[in-house]
Amino acid sequence: MSVASVPAKAVSIVGVGAGTHAKSVLEAIRSSGRFEVVGLIDDDPARAGGELLGFPVLGPVGLERLRAEGVTHAFAGVGGIGDSSERRRIFERLLAAGFELPPIVHASAIVSPWARLGRGTQVLAAAVVNAGAEVGDDVIVNTGAIVEHDCHLAAHAHVAPGACLAGLVRVGEGAHVGISAVVIEGIRIGDGALVAAGAVVVRDVPDGARVAGVPARPLD
Repeated sequence: MSVASVPAKAVSIVGVGAGTHAKSVLEAIRSSGRFEVVGLIDDDPARAGGELLGFPVLGPVGLERLRAEGVTHAFAGVGGIGDSSERRRIFERLLAAGFELPPIVHASAIVSPWARLGRGTQVLAAAVVNAGAEVGDDVIVNTGAIVEHDCHLAAHAHVAPGACLAGLVRVGEGAHVGISAVVIEGIRIGDGALVAAGAVVVRDVPDGARVAGVPARPLD
């Protein structure tokens, strides 16, 4: 579907952040057909006036102006590896401006009707969120990631492409589970923790810890 072929009844939505992660989010939005992207706000003057995947980069446009023009929905176009602070800042800025932050789910993703997705959460291409999973606000379940039954992901967490969480895993606020990492059943990943790419986590990870390897061990 081209940008011009978005259904007439699609809801207008604006993104904040026109970096590389925004491309994956835009693809998810395009695939669903639910929203019409009016543009991307970005504070980088080098990006203003350009485009990303055919969508205009508006530069540092005021959110209040867009709300006054009738744009009611928004999304964060920022990812992040191991540091969710910028994404969290955008999320809180959009909420404060009165925008609705709907979950964004790629058409190829599988989300159980018995799972719950929080505000602004993004479930990208070919990801799976299974029954009983509780996914908090502003979480990224990235391309091909698996969140199995009864997992609990706190706000601002990021499950990177290809990562697999077995059942009953708990991922803390702002934690990052790296590309192709595996977390066995019932493990807790602490707030702000980082699991490196390819790690196999067989023990709980404390708040703020960084682990890597098979089996995963502390990095510091």
